Amino acid sequence: MFEQIVKQGTPLLLALSTCPRCIRMKKFLKMHNISAEIVDVDLLPLDERRSVYRFLKPFNPRLSFPTLIVGDSVVIGEEYDEVKEVLNL
Repeated sequence: MFEQIVKQGTPLLLALSTCPRCIRMKKFLKMHNISAEIVDVDLLPLDERRSVYRFLKPFNPRLSFPTLIVGDSVVIGEEYDEVKEVLNL
């Protein structure tokens, strides 16, 4: 589903539209002018949501949000120091 985005190294943020941590992560990316593919999983139709969960499980077995995937790197939650490192900020 998002394999091509990940292979290209484009940051992919999987989030929930009502999650405070996710909202803060979106603001963080915007504040640093990071062009990322952002997906609010809870707003997707059920079949697409299931596909996203299947995609996400190998990266984040707990299926928690926010999850930021950049190439081979994964940052789960609000670990801003890790985000800065994987985005070279």
